Amino acid sequence: MIRLDIPNMDETIRSLTAPLRHLPRDCEIAVSRAVNRTLNAMRAEAIRIAKRSYVHVPGRLFDQLYLKKARRGMTEASLYISGRRGISLYHFRPEPKFPGTRPPAGVSAQVRQGGTRKVYQQPGYSKPFIMKKLRGTDFGGYGVFIREKGVNNYRKKGRPGAEGLVWQGVKMLFGASPIQSLLKKDNQQRIVDKAVEVFPLRLEHEVNVQIGKMATLGKRR
Repeated sequence: MIRLDIPNMDETIRSLTAPLRHLPRDCEIAVSRAVNRTLNAMRAEAIRIAKRSYVHVPGRLFDQLYLKKARRGMTEASLYISGRRGISLYHFRPEPKFPGTRPPAGVSAQVRQGGTRKVYQQPGYSKPFIMKKLRGTDFGGYGVFIREKGVNNYRKKGRPGAEGLVWQGVKMLFGASPIQSLLKKDNQQRIVDKAVEVFPLRLEHEVNVQIGKMATLGKRR
């Protein structure tokens, strides 16, 4: 897992929150809002980087980018990028997309933007094919699978009346995880640079918002 923080956060806070230092509650509100908006900008930059690398369904790929947001009075916050195995290869433009047609070479997919289509194979397994995924005793959605040669497809497991289908020798193939495109130090630096650009601007804006609220309340009194 990759963790990215906002650089020079304490120094920036000290230099830009001077007008609110006598009002700690308003200062905390301004800081936490600025931090969280900056984290959102960092996450958006990470998504842009990965989008340029991979063919994908954004909602599937980028649920592995987590934000630890700041709370009032606590400025600790980070962007976490998960290193899980990725998402189903079915979401990387498989051909064909539905069961029935089996090309001689097997189902192909395009994982990288601008890359060539590839048939993902393993020794001792069949050529890739499209099949519905298991959901307990039912099927749901599609995936790209390979089957171990000489092994039955699946069997039932569990007590009578509550059996679930269990694959035997069948593997679903997975594509990229966002961490793969963000392991490069220059890509991580681009995300950090975005934080350096955004945080002072957001903090200055949030401080001005709190000052404006105080001015409005003063006029009403």
